[in-house]
Amino acid sequence: MIRISGGIAKGRKIKALDTMSTRPTLSRVKTSLFDMLYDRIQDAVILDLYSGTGNIGIEALSRGAKRVVFVENNVIQARLIKENLTIVNFLEHAEIITLNVFEAIQRLDKKRTFDIIYLAPPFLKGLVCPTIEAISKSSLLSTCGLVGVEHHKKEDVLPLVKGFSATDTLALTKQRRYGDIVISFYENKCN
Repeated sequence: MIRISGGIAKGRKIKALDTMSTRPTLSRVKTSLFDMLYDRIQDAVILDLYSGTGNIGIEALSRGAKRVVFVENNVIQARLIKENLTIVNFLEHAEIITLNVFEAIQRLDKKRTFDIIYLAPPFLKGLVCPTIEAISKSSLLSTCGLVGVEHHKKEDVLPLVKGFSATDTLALTKQRRYGDIVISFYENKCN
């Protein structure tokens, strides 16, 4: 079980599968993440990639996000996200897409924009940089948007990622380390 740490569902427990294929974000990492995102969460539209249990997106909804789109390729995990959203009564503020992340990015591109995109791909699988590049080449991130990446300390991240046009770039603006886990933040420049 995973406990929601803040907002209107604070203290509520959601389910996690008892497998090694899922790595829910540690409680202290999640608390720190949302402390850093405090001024951006209210009424934000969020894209949660590699959603797993839905822990991060559900926490965002609890703390005032307007809507979260969860992308999880594993059908069993996607069902668990729906069950967890039902437990905390957030299902009407969510959408679950059961596709590969790269297919989902293509499907959503030019149809929607997101204030925050969060990704926590499986560690050490070479997915961090390709996913950031796919996001940067799409039009998914709003002007002044933020991309948060949860990754292993041994995984390299790009300091600057060229966007979908010559003037667009995602810049690495902040990193926080928690043992073996690092959260890296990329920001889209504001016009």
